[in-house]
Amino acid sequence: MENAILREFIMSLQIVDAKKCLLKNEEAMMLAEIETHPKVREYDTDVHTNNKSEMYRLFKKFLKTLPSNKKQIFLVGKLNGKVIGFLGIYRESKRMKHVGVVGITVHPDYWNRGFGTNLLEAGIEHARKEGLLKLEADTLAKNKAMLRIAEKVGFKREGIRKIRIKMGERYEDEALLGMVLASERHATS
Repeated sequence: MENAILREFIMSLQIVDAKKCLLKNEEAMMLAEIETHPKVREYDTDVHTNNKSEMYRLFKKFLKTLPSNKKQIFLVGKLNGKVIGFLGIYRESKRMKHVGVVGITVHPDYWNRGFGTNLLEAGIEHARKEGLLKLEADTLAKNKAMLRIAEKVGFKREGIRKIRIKMGERYEDEALLGMVLASERHATS
């Protein structure tokens, strides 16, 4: 019974391509609230600001230029109209245009319910449609949830960078993950 309820809950997740469906101001604020949430900050390796108002401003600026940004995929997960998470895939430049770097964030109130997996699967599908040959992700080596989600959908661990990221007064290791999307004729071992 519990699994049926959870499955129905997951099925109601709406994944929106923010390039095609412009987000409202209150949805941009929800993105900022997620990104600045203290539990999210524990695992965020790329801190822009801890200030929610400043983060909102950064998201508004990003969303304004998103429709014309050919290097970016940005998907937003909504549950009953409320933004609960997002996924970005940034396409590298020059010699790495075929590679997308994945970042995914889900509000802590919705962790361990399958939403991160749903967002990542949708991101992989978008990346394939855009012709990317490989996806990469990096996360704190201690971020077991992200490692589990990524490996569940086909990412492989490619390495660990020791004492890579300073979090407060501690240095953390960074796990590197990759997923080849290309057929064998494009990819090399």
